[in-house]
Amino acid sequence: MPKTQRASAAAEIGRRRLGSTQTTSLPVYHQLYTILRQQIQDGIFDGTQPLPPEMALSKTYDVSRVTVRRALEMLEREALIVRRHGVGTFACPPGGEGGSERLTGLVENLITLGLDTTAKLISFDLAAAAPAVAATALNLKPGSPAVRIERLRYYKSKPLSLTVLYLPPHMGDRIRESELDDRPVMRILEATGIKAMRAEQTISAVAADDRAADRLSVGVGAPLIRLRRTVFDDAGQPFEHQQGLYNPDQYEYHMLLTRDNSSSRPQWRHIG
Repeated sequence: MPKTQRASAAAEIGRRRLGSTQTTSLPVYHQLYTILRQQIQDGIFDGTQPLPPEMALSKTYDVSRVTVRRALEMLEREALIVRRHGVGTFACPPGGEGGSERLTGLVENLITLGLDTTAKLISFDLAAAAPAVAATALNLKPGSPAVRIERLRYYKSKPLSLTVLYLPPHMGDRIRESELDDRPVMRILEATGIKAMRAEQTISAVAADDRAADRLSVGVGAPLIRLRRTVFDDAGQPFEHQQGLYNPDQYEYHMLLTRDNSSSRPQWRHIG
C-alpha cells in the first residue's frame, strides 16, 4: 500500500464521526459499514441495481477507498452483499439471498401464541447487586440484592435477544433455576400466583458492546433495539424489571395507533 494511502487509512481509524464534527470511538470503516448495512436492511438497495462503485462511495462519505473496501468486506462476510465480477456489487435484501425474516410484535406474546424459540440460561443469581436503573424501577436501594436472570433466546437457531431480568429478593422463593425453560419468566411467575396488571416500557436504540455483539453474533457497534420494561402486580407493586437487546435483523417492534380527536390537542394512542 502506498505511503499516502496508509496515512489516509490510519487517520480514518480514529475518532471522526461521518458527516459530523463530533467524535466517536468507532473507526470510520465501521461507521460506513453500519450506514450501508442499515440502508440494505431498509430496502434502499433492492438487489436489482448495483450499489454505487467504491469511488462514488468514497466521495459521498469523504473517506478513502481503503475504508470503503473494509466496510464492503464486512458486509460480504455477513452475506448482505454479493460481488458479481464485471457487473458490480449487489445488496441481498431481507427475505432474499442472505436475507432473514423479521419477527413483529412483543416476543413474549409471540411465544405464547406458539412461536418456536429456545432460551439458553447464561446466569442465575439470587443475590446480585441491583444496578441503579433496576433498583429504582423495583423500589430498591442501588446495590441492594436482587434476583438476576440472564438468558439468550434463539429463533430458527439464530440469536434473537439477550435479556437481563431483575426481581425483588423475596421473589427468589417463587422461582428456581431448574424451572427456567423456554417460557418467558413472566409465565413461570404467573404459575405461582403472581398477577401482572400493567407495565411501563421504553424502547430505544443502542450500539452493541463487545459482550452483546458476541452473544447476538453481530459486530461491535452494530445497532440493537433495547427494550426496558417494569411490570407491576395487582397491588401496584413492581416485581419485575428487564432489559432486552434485540437483533434488528431478526426483530422489529410494531404498534397499532389510533387518532384521538376528543380534545383540542389530538394525539396518537397505542392500541396494540
